[in-house]
Amino acid sequence: MLIFLCLLSLSSVSCKKFLATYSQNNSFVETATDLEEVLLGDGYFSENTWYDNQLALMDDDTEIGIPGNTNVSLKWVGFHYWLPNPRTASDGVVATTDNIFTNTYKRIARINTVFHNIPLLKDKGEPQTVLRRVSGEAHFLRAFYYFLLVNSYGMPYKPATASSDFGVPLKTDATIKDQFVSRSTTKQVYDQIVEDLLLAETELEGFNLSSTIRANQAAVQSLLSRVYLFMENYEKSIEYADKVIGHNNYLIADLNNHVAGKDFLKRNSPEVVFTMKLPQTTMYGATKTENPFLEFYRVSDDLAMLYAQGDLRRTVFFIQSSKGYLKIGKKREDGNNNIEDASDTYLLRLSELYLNKAEALAALDRFEEAATTLQELRKKRFKPEYLDVITSTGAELMSRIRDERRIELCFETHRWFDLRRYGVNSKYPFGKSIRHTSLVASGTTWVVNGYYELRPYDQDKSAYIIPIATDEIEFNQGRLTNEPRPDRPVKQ
Repeated sequence: MLIFLCLLSLSSVSCKKFLATYSQNNSFVETATDLEEVLLGDGYFSENTWYDNQLALMDDDTEIGIPGNTNVSLKWVGFHYWLPNPRTASDGVVATTDNIFTNTYKRIARINTVFHNIPLLKDKGEPQTVLRRVSGEAHFLRAFYYFLLVNSYGMPYKPATASSDFGVPLKTDATIKDQFVSRSTTKQVYDQIVEDLLLAETELEGFNLSSTIRANQAAVQSLLSRVYLFMENYEKSIEYADKVIGHNNYLIADLNNHVAGKDFLKRNSPEVVFTMKLPQTTMYGATKTENPFLEFYRVSDDLAMLYAQGDLRRTVFFIQSSKGYLKIGKKREDGNNNIEDASDTYLLRLSELYLNKAEALAALDRFEEAATTLQELRKKRFKPEYLDVITSTGAELMSRIRDERRIELCFETHRWFDLRRYGVNSKYPFGKSIRHTSLVASGTTWVVNGYYELRPYDQDKSAYIIPIATDEIEFNQGRLTNEPRPDRPVKQ
């Protein structure tokens, strides 16, 4: 099963004052081209944020591997074990900063600076078309970042309580009116996401049509389909899925024609709508490494067993290791910053749109349409003789669609978010207990000493929300708070 090394460190620059640290000095922004350079350099992510590792370690697609050397610290076990402070390593070291949180807000701050400068440059007579495109990309990026933030550090969107449930701090202007911040509600954050995306959809019409690394209208529509699905606005999710499905630029790859050993995902893959190039992400990092002396996490048996006979994704998405587990193989030709890499964190691809549409149709009791939509994807994933007919309806069909989503989009920053939203779904709520093996060093080896358990969302809510780091809490002097997380003992 896919191995991804936890070579991730939480030690780096402090993230204090995340809304105040970054200078708003724009003296160098004199032209629309200058502003575009700010967006490309500071709005788009070009470095690895490790977002995917943090999220993947908490879900049921990942298991901890047993290294052959106790002279290592099992990094990120605090996330894997859903501990009260997830930034805890096996040696007891606790990180007080969160660079993922900080770097994402840093991008948002620079995007807000872009918005501040656009009217000023319009008044100077700078090209309107360039400024409109830059504004559209900026609106898309800010929406994407807030979507990731609220689904990591805030409560999942539950229509009945979203207006009172806590989300994340919302900052939409470049000025610093107050050094201290507090959480906006989940509804406020989602409303801002939708507002930004609807603006971006209009602003990006006709721009970046064939690009997958610069936001275009199809990327906006793809993200809108996802966001509306999370909000249980199923009609809108279907509407925006159809807009992308009907686009001539994108095709579902037929795995019956896949060349063994080749990459499934690259930025120019026919399924990819949008990606940001990030080096050494979970999906691609160390896929060819089988060093038993390093700490590592692997694909769970629970996930591996979901792939039915004749499902080509089993061999295309994964590599069988010599140790008997699977390694991630969606990207396998070059794990070292190949220019054609596609990010798994900021990835939008056509298969997700089919899954969004199928789920939304099933939630609206349009079962036959849902099954037909799902089959459009599945017939490109199975050997023809193994493609079964879907006859289920209701909860059984919804369960099948969710399983297909899991095995299709694994390790692309979906599963953890999906588990959260399934837990609060109005029509088909779903929860499961997840167990992660606990390891303890004994002499020169690691031994299993039990397991940690995550209960379903309605029984274990705080564990599904990543707490904001200590230094941010302290800096904001009580205005920024976390949901208390109970102690989580090892079970036998």
